Amino acid sequence: MHDIFMRNEDFIKQRLIDESQNLLDAEFYFPVFLLISQGIETLGCFLDKKPLGAKSQSKKRFHLAIDHLFENKYQELTDRDWLYKQFRCNMTHLTTTGGFIILASRKENKGEHLQVIEGQRLFVVENLVEDFHKACQTLILRLAKGELKQKQMTLNEISL
Repeated sequence: MHDIFMRNEDFIKQRLIDESQNLLDAEFYFPVFLLISQGIETLGCFLDKKPLGAKSQSKKRFHLAIDHLFENKYQELTDRDWLYKQFRCNMTHLTTTGGFIILASRKENKGEHLQVIEGQRLFVVENLVEDFHKACQTLILRLAKGELKQKQMTLNEISL
């Protein structure tokens, strides 16, 4: 059987943008938060020169994506790996926001996205999704312009 190759842009659109939007539209806020916590690292894997499955690249790829694809307000949260530890690691290893992050929707009106409230950082899920989609679109544009090299991925590797 022949593998059919998928362009990186198509993967990003289908798996990261469309899936996160579908979760948001269905008001599955916690799963979209989980997807984005992993998706940031995934975006970083398209920025480095290593194969997709390279080992021990999690933190490097997460920071690479934040530094090159996200606005300064996220980069400011990387001091002492705060964003990586509290956002990505807690979600990945514990499936929880931990004690330092509040997850809310706009309709809950708890405050501004990334605002500190009593020692916790507020993540407004709709703002997070918008910022994640902007990062995805920036990466798609760079791939389409040929600024970044396509990484090999087959449909067999990414099919459900």
